[in-house]
Formats: sequence, C-alpha cells, structure tokens
Amino acid sequence: MFELRDLPAPPAGCTGWPWDVETPRPVRDEGADWPTLTVVTPSYNQARFIEGTLRSVLLQGYPKLEYLVLDGASTDGAAQIIEKYAPFLTHWVSQADGGQADAINQGFARAKGQVLAWLNTDDRYLPGTLHSVARQVLARPDAVAWIGSCRSVDPGGRALGEREPRGLELPALADWMGAGAFAQPASFYAVKPARAAGILDVKLQSSFDVDFFIRLARQGPLAGTRELWAEETIHPAAKTAAMPGRSMAELRLVQIRQGFEEIAVKHLTQELQALHVLKRGTLIERALYQLYLGRLFLKSKMPRPRS
Repeated sequence: MFELRDLPAPPAGCTGWPWDVETPRPVRDEGADWPTLTVVTPSYNQARFIEGTLRSVLLQGYPKLEYLVLDGASTDGAAQIIEKYAPFLTHWVSQADGGQADAINQGFARAKGQVLAWLNTDDRYLPGTLHSVARQVLARPDAVAWIGSCRSVDPGGRALGEREPRGLELPALADWMGAGAFAQPASFYAVKPARAAGILDVKLQSSFDVDFFIRLARQGPLAGTRELWAEETIHPAAKTAAMPGRSMAELRLVQIRQGFEEIAVKHLTQELQALHVLKRGTLIERALYQLYLGRLFLKSKMPRPRS
C-alpha cells in the first residue's frame, strides 16, 4: 500500500483527487480476506492524462494490488512519466506492441490476481474503488464480473454526468447501446472465467471490449452496482469519437459473429440509410447525416444527465 507521501510530488497546480488527497482507510474492513486485484493500463501517447491514471490506482490504499503498465513506445513523454512511478509498479515496459488490445492481453497473461481489470490512460478510479470492488467480489463470488457506475468528465475535469450498468444479461448486453451497456473503466473480471472467455481480439480497434463482454457473459452472471467506481474522460481524440463510422461497423460485425445477427440487422437498417445519403445526398444532407452517425454511436458513451 502506498500513501500520498510515498509518491512523487504532483505537477504544479494539480489539486484534489488523485493529486493531494489521501484515500481514507476502511477501518471496518480490516482483517478481511481481500482478493488480489490485477489492474493493467495500456498506454500510448497520452502524456496529458496518464499521471492522473497512475496515481488514481496507486493511491487506493488497497493491500493486495498488482499494477502493470504496458506502454507502446510513446513519443510524447508518457513513457518518462511512467518511469517516474516505476518503483511503485509491479511491472512496466515501453516497447512497440500490436495496439491497445494486444497490450491488455500481454498484461492479463502476466497477471497473478484473482480479479482482472484494465484502466485506460484517460480514465481514473475514484477514492476507495478497489475496496468497494473487493467487497462486491466477496459478496457475489458466483459472478464472472463486477461492474459499477462511472462518472464522465470533460478534459478540464468538469462533470458531465454518470452512467449506471444496465442490461447485463444476454441478449440485452449484446444489444450494446440499446438494451445493455456499461462503462468499461468501472468493470472487473474474475480471472478463471475471463481466461475461459479468451483473449481480446487484436484485429478489432474499438469494439474488442464488447466482443469480450459478450463472451464473458456466456461464462456466468455479471453483477452490477450503482456504486461510483470510475471516471472517464470524454474528448475528441477517443477512438469512438474519432472514428464513429468504423466503430459502428465493428460493433455490428461483433454482434453478427457472436450470434446476434437480428440485433445487428435492426440497427444496420438505419445506418445503411444514413450511408446512402452520405454517398449520394447533397452537401447539407451529408453533413447532417455525419452528425447523426456520430451522435448515434456516441449515445452509449454519453452520460446520463445529472439531476
């Protein structure tokens, strides 16, 4: 376990969590038989966000944490930031890899924990998250995954809203963005079912997580909670925002090959109509449909408005 005083000083002007705030120790849980949690962070050219991600994991104060960071040879200074925190990491490397899914696979292959998770470099855990996850694991040992709520923020940290898990059983979960959805940063997986489900598909760019979730759901129940576990950053450079058309196409491909062709076709009808207009419509019509396509896909990423 690490305390605030153990870590490098935060950058000038950075205050609040996870910069100068200590995580309260859950006294009531002392002596609990905590499971070992393995967190993997895939990294590539996210120097803007990565230090906050690292600190949000290391400052959890969780007694059985394994933290692995796999950087894909970043050129923007991210690797140097990771190296600064190297004494506190279980393992880290900066070398060329096959992309995000490949980095996560490498981390999971090295994992020794009973529970696995990955946390991207533009996301963070909230104070006390790992203790809350462990309590859920102990309360629901039959589950193959434990999923909490997630807060969405803009790059400046302004809160946009929160997302709670919904539709965690098949086929609702396969209707991703429709009947089922949850925020990946707030999800944790039992190691044996996760390995039985298989590795992440490195050929997929943006839907490898949904593909994995569907396979994992076939191994047993997913347990959801409204507890707030993570924070995700909504920004234009994120894959789903930068490539909405490709992201939607990948999602439909995943649904079809996982045996949910009817769900895919239902959504494809609207999307193919939009594609027809994009190819043959007027300039104004194409612009409007591009906006429509982007909003349609990002619907799953956008948070529920705060009340």
